[in-house]
This record gives sequence, C-alpha cells and structure tokens, in this order.
Amino acid sequence: MTVQRILIVSGTHGNEINPVWAVNQFNREENRIKKGIEYEYIIGNPIAYEKGCRYLDVDLNRSFKESKNYHQYKNTIYEINRANFLVDQFGIDGSKPCQIAIDLHTTTANMGTSIVLYGRRFRDFCLAALLQNKFGLPIYLHEKDKDQTGFLVEAWPCGLVIEIGAVAQNFYDPKIINRFLIIISSLREEISKLQNKLIELPKELIIHVHKGSIDYPRDEKGNIDGLIHPERINQDWKMIKKGDPLFLDSHGIVHKYDGDQLIWPVFIGEVAYKEKKIAMSYTQKEVIYFKNEWIQEFERL
Repeated sequence: MTVQRILIVSGTHGNEINPVWAVNQFNREENRIKKGIEYEYIIGNPIAYEKGCRYLDVDLNRSFKESKNYHQYKNTIYEINRANFLVDQFGIDGSKPCQIAIDLHTTTANMGTSIVLYGRRFRDFCLAALLQNKFGLPIYLHEKDKDQTGFLVEAWPCGLVIEIGAVAQNFYDPKIINRFLIIISSLREEISKLQNKLIELPKELIIHVHKGSIDYPRDEKGNIDGLIHPERINQDWKMIKKGDPLFLDSHGIVHKYDGDQLIWPVFIGEVAYKEKKIAMSYTQKEVIYFKNEWIQEFERL
C-alpha cells in the first residue's frame, strides 16, 4: 500500500463553518506527517466561506464534471475554476497529488454523523468499512441521479464525505466540531492498522441506497404550499411505510407516502436543498458483502 497523502477539504460550502474550525484546530495540534501518511488541508470555497454563503455562482460540490460542455464555462464561473484548481493542485496528477479525498460537511437535517459515498468503487467501500467498523456510522450511497452529479470526491481515486448534523448554517457547535476532530485524528490510525493487517473489515456493510427525492407540495404558481409533517421532522434514517404522513399543506391536508416499498428518508428539510426542490431524499437498505478486492484495490493507491 502506497497511500501517502490524504486531502482534507472543509468549507466546500462556505456556510458550513464547523469543519473549517475543526481542521484549523487539528492542524495546529498535530504533526503534519504521521504513520507515513501526510494530510493536506484546503478550504474548498474560501470566498464563499469569507462571505458566509453556500457558494458564489454554482454549488462547488456539483462542479467536478468531465463534460466538455461543462468546461465551456471555465473562466466565467468561480466554482468551476475553483474545482479545476483543486484537481490541478491536489488531484492524482496534480502538483501535490493526493490519493484520497475526505470532504467534510454539515447539514441542517438531523442526520447525526454519517458517511456519504458516490458510486460503488471498491476503494471507497474499503475506506467506508474502516470508518464504519470504528464508529458504526450509517452509510448513504448516492448514485444514479442525473440531476446530482460532479461531486468533489469523485475526482479522486478514493474518497468519501463525512456529513454531520443537525446544525444551523454559520453556527458553531462544539459537539459537532469535536466529532470531526475524532474522525480526522482516527483516519490515519485505521489505515495504518489495515496496512499492517491489524484490523479485519466487517463481513458486510449495510448501506442506504439513494432512490430518489421528494419535493414539497406546491401551488399552481410553483410556491411551496406545505410543511414537512410534524411526525416526519427530525426522523432521518427512520423507516417510512405506505400511509405514513410526509407533509401537511396549507389547507390542513396530510400528504401521505403512497408507495408500496419501505423507504428510509435522509436530509429531511435540509435548508440548502429547497433551491433544488428537495424536501427529503429517500433510500432503501441494501447489504453489501465484503470482498477481498476492496483491500486489494485500496492497496494499489
């Protein structure tokens, strides 16, 4: 295994300030190189962070696209230029190449501490298994959504998101900062254990696979015309069955889930997702069984 550099990104969304505080504190207190693995730290969107907004022009965490059509906007949209800079600087072929990217986020939804994966890369499964084995974190596998693409960690050979909430935008929460510190400080130790065959990965991963998103009820003008139902608020990761309430509209009508399959909601009421017309996303559980290829691929980094 030749993993030598891990990119730790905070402030990918400028109004998610707790990860930035955590990384700054961690960077002051630790030796830069430890257990043969070096951390690189970067604020993903520094101007948005300074302004206290999510982004300037477009969502940075949707700007890491390979499409030629997308690159026509180069030099005109700040976040696209920033995405290109990050890859040129820290991508696998960059001037300071990193094999792994860890993107730190907070959410206004009651998600607790969780792992977000994009796609089914064996290296990502291996890294997620390490962290789930250590902390028991739920895993949200976001895939096959044509409206949500271009995520930061997809631009690296291996990577995942650590998502912690609930916390308001631009509000410091010491408990959430401490959770980030614990995970960051443990990451290299867990990788080192894997390198030295001192840890055994779990036989299976239980993941929540993204199946779609649900918008708020809207009136004929397209305005939001309903609230998340009181029984649904703060119930991320809790199962929904047919007939369970989802929304309560302005006329007092309860909008219920009418699907036949059981679903598990995530990002319920996430403030930043209103612009994307998402009141919540929903998942289904899937068991992924451990494969030796996970470790083999990870060792090739």
